[in-house]
Amino acid sequence: MMQGGATIDPDTIRNSDLFEGPQRVDGRIIRPSAKDMDPVSDVWVTLHRVGSDQAAPLDSMRARANGTYSFTYKRTGDPDAIYFVSAQYAGIAYFTPPLHEKYEKGEHGEIVVFDTTSRNIDVGIRGHHVIISSADANQMRSVTEVFELANDSASTLVGSNGLKGTPTWTTHIPSEATGFRVGQGDVPAAAVTVANGKAQVFAPLAPGLRQLSFTYMLPSDAFPISYPLDRATSVLEVLLEDPQGTVDAPKLREVDPVSIERRQFRRFLAAEIPAVGEVVIDVPRARTSMNRTYIVLLTLAIGGAMLAALARAFLRR
Repeated sequence: MMQGGATIDPDTIRNSDLFEGPQRVDGRIIRPSAKDMDPVSDVWVTLHRVGSDQAAPLDSMRARANGTYSFTYKRTGDPDAIYFVSAQYAGIAYFTPPLHEKYEKGEHGEIVVFDTTSRNIDVGIRGHHVIISSADANQMRSVTEVFELANDSASTLVGSNGLKGTPTWTTHIPSEATGFRVGQGDVPAAAVTVANGKAQVFAPLAPGLRQLSFTYMLPSDAFPISYPLDRATSVLEVLLEDPQGTVDAPKLREVDPVSIERRQFRRFLAAEIPAVGEVVIDVPRARTSMNRTYIVLLTLAIGGAMLAALARAFLRR
């Protein structure tokens, strides 16, 4: 747990009097304007508690005329429960970081909200990471992709008409991909769909960085695979577990390998890649095992030849 730039042992916190007695958070709701941050009044602000024993809102109020709010509460139940504050603005929820102090104020209680837009905002790619495992017993390979998406505007990008409307962001995935699932990050799984070789995001994208990760499976015969570089990318990283695999992309070079969970991956890096070309990844074909029917027929043929040879030997006697 990070607190004030230092690492704090959670057990030390739980065993201290830090969480004993009344807790308080004072904050304000603000919105960027042309010259400054303006207070936002009359929006609903809610204090939340999320723990293994229970998850529920604890209290709520309307932001005051100057955009401020205050909550006093007590920590109960699960000592690992998280407390935070949300504000609802223009149909989008915004949150504080988890509340770690008995009295939170200043920047820790600030919630920045934004106007929304459905116009075409260029969502930048600060990072694109591709991790490809070696083949399993079924000749399937796990592929994990992680994106750092940047909305550099002053508005939250929203889609239209839910999951049937316009997505806020889209990327290509191989058409042979199966078992697609969204991983940890800032985009909920329910807001991502897959169809026709595309993963589409329908979640609102607020200004700033958001992480999206997902995993899928590919058969070995799907390779080589390619990813179009249709957007400029600040950092491209490919991790390849197969030592004989190849990766080709503009400005990409191989660097020192890395170890993940005791597994060794070759590492390829590129920086400031323009929106041109593609990433092509290939792996050696698996050694094809003989078809079982072929093995049976081959065995019968060899057996028949041996019997014929024995018969000829007896006839010569």
